[in-house]
Amino acid sequence: MFAYPDAARYRLGVNYQQLPTNSARAPVYCPFQRDGLMNFSSNYGDDPDYIGSSLRPTTFATSSKGNYVSSTITEHERWIGEVCSFTSTVTDQDFEQPAALWKVLRREPGQQDRFVGNVADSVQKVTSAKLRASVYDLFARVDPQLGAWIKENAEANIH
Repeated sequence: MFAYPDAARYRLGVNYQQLPTNSARAPVYCPFQRDGLMNFSSNYGDDPDYIGSSLRPTTFATSSKGNYVSSTITEHERWIGEVCSFTSTVTDQDFEQPAALWKVLRREPGQQDRFVGNVADSVQKVTSAKLRASVYDLFARVDPQLGAWIKENAEANIH
């Protein structure tokens, strides 16, 4: 027997939660659930598909005193778990496997060149210099030469 959400997704499509009988009573901001069959919402316009974008930061409700509105979550719900706006940080450990893969790509001639070319081709289309700089910094954490190499290739083709 299927669980209700699985059966609903099968019968109605991914937007089964937009139907009045399945939708939340209070407005819910969920931009990573959109598009697909039976979408009859505003589809969040041009909002990014994730929360926490530096281009369009998420704002949380505040009281008249400027404090964040306190949660209405019961102690039981708090104990089970609650949704939070921040779950982790990026640490050096997150770059160990990408660094190892980058070293593997050295073994095959041309692999690193193609990788840098593909990334630089995508990054050069980003109009925000601040965003491009954060991409270069991110790749520099994998390997300092990699970040510089991508920056050199991408910036050379920006008009």
